[in-house]
Amino acid sequence: RQQPTGPQYAPAHRQQSSPKAMARGTIKHLKRMFAPRHWMLDKLKGRWAPKPSAGPHKLRECLPLIVMLRERLKYALT
Repeated sequence: RQQPTGPQYAPAHRQQSSPKAMARGTIKHLKRMFAPRHWMLDKLKGRWAPKPSAGPHKLRECLPLIVMLRERLKYALT
């Protein structure tokens, strides 16, 4: 038996929503466990890591300035 189709039968997460309810822009956060290993961040220190703005370069090959200041030089901790 074939399922009925149409917007009224679509699952709630697939229904078209109004433009006000949609996400705005790119994702601005990065979970710490998904950060590149060469940043050498502690896994248990927090949940979030800074997301770099790599520009025209690859996201995996860049190092955010805040990681260099906070984690390596122990500067700007608060």
